Amino acid sequence: MDRASNADLPAQIKSIMIRVLDLDVAPERLDDTVSLYSPVVGMDSLSLLHTLVEIEKEFGIEIDDEDVMLAELRNVGSLIDMISGIIGAEGGKA
Repeated sequence: MDRASNADLPAQIKSIMIRVLDLDVAPERLDDTVSLYSPVVGMDSLSLLHTLVEIEKEFGIEIDDEDVMLAELRNVGSLIDMISGIIGAEGGKA
């Protein structure tokens, strides 16, 4: 997939989360403030790994363990911010 525009990125990440986690919610209803570990999302360490692998495939990026540890992933918005930063950093490489 081509690199996402900044406007499309949150919706694409939310769509990946919904698909991987088999959530019964529309992307536009998955608010950035929702905790990744809430009953709505229900993420655990294994489902986080599956989600990150799918995001890597979808965007053609590599997510380092250090990026994940430093991101303090707490909610949907923090995951989007981390991915946006990685895409921005990789896009800036020569």
